[in-house]
Amino acid sequence: MISGKERRLRRVMGADARTLLVAVDHALTTGGAGGLSRMSTVLGAVVAGGADGVVVHRGSAATSMPVQRDTAMIVHLSGNTRLSPGGELKTRVCDPETALALGADLVSVHVTFGGGHQEDRAALADLGKVAASCDRLGLPLLVMTYVAGAGESPAERGAAVIHAGRAVAELGADIVKVAHPGTEHLDELVASIEVPVVLAGGEAESGWEEYVAAAKDAIGHGVAGLCVGRRVFGSPDPAAAVAELRAVVHGAAGVGMRSAGTEQVGTPATHGG
Repeated sequence: MISGKERRLRRVMGADARTLLVAVDHALTTGGAGGLSRMSTVLGAVVAGGADGVVVHRGSAATSMPVQRDTAMIVHLSGNTRLSPGGELKTRVCDPETALALGADLVSVHVTFGGGHQEDRAALADLGKVAASCDRLGLPLLVMTYVAGAGESPAERGAAVIHAGRAVAELGADIVKVAHPGTEHLDELVASIEVPVVLAGGEAESGWEEYVAAAKDAIGHGVAGLCVGRRVFGSPDPAAAVAELRAVVHGAAGVGMRSAGTEQVGTPATHGG
């Protein structure tokens, strides 16, 4: 029997077992800065560019995500803002049942390790509750994990990234998102985590060509894909950026933007591309 999780995972994982995800959940953390002032325009471009999935908060899911067949919707359950200290430590702001009612194909949570004993334990306990709900609902779970103060040396940082990824996989993640652990640690990362692993786009400090080259290298090491935010929605042409990254993740078959139109909930369908 095919489970609900399996069916929904096929919405976001290609036949090559790879995926390109675009995260725009930053709007809760930072507001409309950096290209997110018009969410419907950004989401239309992400769909037109050919992303396999997009990570949104419940508000954008309800008002700005195009109604279409090609890009899976991942509703993010965690949040905090930069208006308060410790913005990197997230709390639950939505539940899997609400996400499912909004039409989510997957849900995601954010877990930052290293925030303190109490904070880490609370995050792990909440992850366990979310994972149990997702199992009951047949809803796949993406866990984004980071480590605060991961260590000074590349070896320490790489080991911390791998440990964090393995920890959330052990607690029920169906897809794990981690920071790049360093090229020398990619093989160990892939070997250590038995669910698909995608790499975060980072702070967009390096140039575009340098990032694309690093992404190609990571895919070559067996990473299952990318989960990119600022490098897409901060681009002058988000649709073209998505199309190029799709080609990196899926190979030659991924080249090109989708030309099909989209319908929009609550806004005109004129924002695509």
